[in-house]
Amino acid sequence: MSVLTKTQLQLITEFLLTSLGSVIKANDIDAWQEHGTLIITGEDLGLQGFALAKWKHSAVISIERFPHRKLNPYSLLAMVAAYLIDNGGERDTFQLADPELDIDVISKDHAQVLIQLELIDNIEVIPDANGSILFNGQQYRIDLAPVNVAETIDTVVTIDSDTGGDA
Repeated sequence: MSVLTKTQLQLITEFLLTSLGSVIKANDIDAWQEHGTLIITGEDLGLQGFALAKWKHSAVISIERFPHRKLNPYSLLAMVAAYLIDNGGERDTFQLADPELDIDVISKDHAQVLIQLELIDNIEVIPDANGSILFNGQQYRIDLAPVNVAETIDTVVTIDSDTGGDA
């Protein structure tokens, strides 16, 4: 799966695993989605791409054997906050709740951490003859819709020399 089609949950989980890689193992972190709402948009993005919906959901990230004595738990809190600030552009628009964390100390060296957060993913499609999604009589596949970005802009200024008023 390309970075373009990964979910927000996959991306934040990978971010945490990379950030915590020196103190936790990959099999000590798990993540899943719960209780979602499909927000239908059907927005034509141009260039044959469509935003069909947004997937607003609760997500849970579980970290087992978190070494709370080796790594200050506030570092984990800062990592979650930093990721959401850098990548959560729609949090305010869709009134996503702030993350909730539950830290359960299971031994003098380890804790289990549950991070619960609301996330939102765009569900975009592009035409693909072999795609699995039939929409508007055409086959599509999940992918980010292409976007044209202007590299230059021309402006025209017209100055009306006629004052048109009484002096």
